[in-house]
Amino acid sequence: IKSNTHRGFIDWRSCDNICMDMHDCLDMCGETLEDCGYMAALEAAAYILVSGIKLASCADSSSGMLTDVILRTYEPIGNCAKEIAKQDKEMRDQALALIIKNAKKKVFDGWSDWRYDLLKCGICLCDEKSAKKIEKTLDKFLEDIQDDIFPEYRKNQDLIVRYHIHRHLYGRKHANDELYQNISIDELCLIAIKDAMADKNYDEAENLCLDKINKEKFRHYCSNDPEDWDNILYDIYKAANEIDKQITQAKKLLFMGNEQFWNVLKMIFLERGTWNENYEILLNGLRDSKQTVCYRSILIAENEKKRLLEDVMAYPYDLFCYGEYLVKEYPQQVYELCYEEISKNCAEAKARREYKKVTKQIAQLIKWKGNDTAKALIDELKQTYPRRPALLDELGKVEKKLHQALLRERE
Repeated sequence: IKSNTHRGFIDWRSCDNICMDMHDCLDMCGETLEDCGYMAALEAAAYILVSGIKLASCADSSSGMLTDVILRTYEPIGNCAKEIAKQDKEMRDQALALIIKNAKKKVFDGWSDWRYDLLKCGICLCDEKSAKKIEKTLDKFLEDIQDDIFPEYRKNQDLIVRYHIHRHLYGRKHANDELYQNISIDELCLIAIKDAMADKNYDEAENLCLDKINKEKFRHYCSNDPEDWDNILYDIYKAANEIDKQITQAKKLLFMGNEQFWNVLKMIFLERGTWNENYEILLNGLRDSKQTVCYRSILIAENEKKRLLEDVMAYPYDLFCYGEYLVKEYPQQVYELCYEEISKNCAEAKARREYKKVTKQIAQLIKWKGNDTAKALIDELKQTYPRRPALLDELGKVEKKLHQALLRERE
């Protein structure tokens, strides 16, 4: 940290240098843990966590690497705690004291998520007596909650940690009433769903999940998040072997842009022998959903070049991403689209940086062997914009590429 601080400031490049060292140190923590150096590994990982959070308050961490380091520290801390939980009471109490001491540090003020996550790592070390130490610490955190920007959020974090403590001490059944009293909290609702699925009580899991979906109608669907409620609902139907409900939910997810559910539906319909009659229905539904990227990816995967051409002709804004799939079979249509799109882009361009994008598109047209179209386009742009020297300069460069391509054609 000292060697990467310049005039009291740590820029993003220096911050990344520090993060790489921190990653190396975390690797060493893992090796120490494997050698049964549980307390040494725990102390080191906790130190790295606190150091990382200090950096988050003063360094340029815009690259995102620092967040990765901080999140990664919880794995060795949690693993150390689990191993120490198997040891004698003296070591367990020592480890818990270390975790509580670090969680109390002011560096966590403003980073409450990370503070409460650290306390969660210590729960496995608790017996009834030592658990009171965590709860007293939680009580102190609640004392200043009124000064917080989002007090309800902090209260929920407090309730989550307390629930985990009670579940650890007294078991799942004893803590079940507490769980359902706070079921509106996402993390606790997720636990309730997992519990219901473990008991094969799929109706309860479905109802809990549907309640969340219905209450959060305006939320953004996160296709890559396995804990998105709509993804969880599909997993519930799959675990329950509810094929019809799987199909309905998979269609919903596909039409929200999650292309992996195309293959899910394909497999189900193939097994049922109904793929052919559902194929067109699914493609049309996906087209109408306006999930353009997903729709075009599916068209490429299914080799539906004619449909892809129709869609690109209707919405040519990303023509140069898809032209390579179409140009061999539909060269004239692609060249005409390129002509129109490049002309429009050039009309909107005002600076050299934008002119370079235009000439890059012309260069792409030349690669696709649209030399005649490229020549006509260059000539027209020169005549239309004779008072744009930067544009004329960039056109001159791409014109050289065109001449080279024409020479190769003659050879």
